[in-house]
Amino acid sequence: MRTLLAFLCLLLAAPLAHSQALPLDNQRKVSFYEVVQADSLRAGTLYAHAKRWLVHHGYQVSTADSVAGRLVATQALALYDRGYLTKKLHGKVRYQLTLDVKDGRYRLEFNNFIFDYYQEDHTYRLVPTGKTKPLEDPLAAGWQKLWQSHQHDTLLGINSLQADLKTAMLAAPKAPAAAPQARSAAW
Repeated sequence: MRTLLAFLCLLLAAPLAHSQALPLDNQRKVSFYEVVQADSLRAGTLYAHAKRWLVHHGYQVSTADSVAGRLVATQALALYDRGYLTKKLHGKVRYQLTLDVKDGRYRLEFNNFIFDYYQEDHTYRLVPTGKTKPLEDPLAAGWQKLWQSHQHDTLLGINSLQADLKTAMLAAPKAPAAAPQARSAAW
């Protein structure tokens, strides 16, 4: 009886481990989308905050249009194969981030997620193999559990980046420094 009860508990707990699924758009592609209200912040301020955040986090900015309030950048998340003693780079997930700003709000979209396989070369350096796999692909023959782990790690990584970006975007603009007063003999 105890064994049966333990087995049932294990079966019920297993789906909870990966209960969060990747968000999919209309074309069944992974896409994280959010519109954030930023009351009392002008589009220029939001654009400056977004650009500073992208540069600080090492994004490659491909489009920077301050007039339209649009930034498009790319980046990659490293994903590891967890061993018993060490972890080894298994690949990277490339993605694109699009930020649009307007007075009082901004829109962000993470999309175009592609997994790039990595392997050791003859000098034991990890290099891309040239093989890719869309992140929304549900099957990975021979390494399904690791693939699900990569999808979950990507979900956690992007959610963390969204929270960090929101903090940076909604930061109050710094007040201009007061001009130093001229010195006078009668102080």
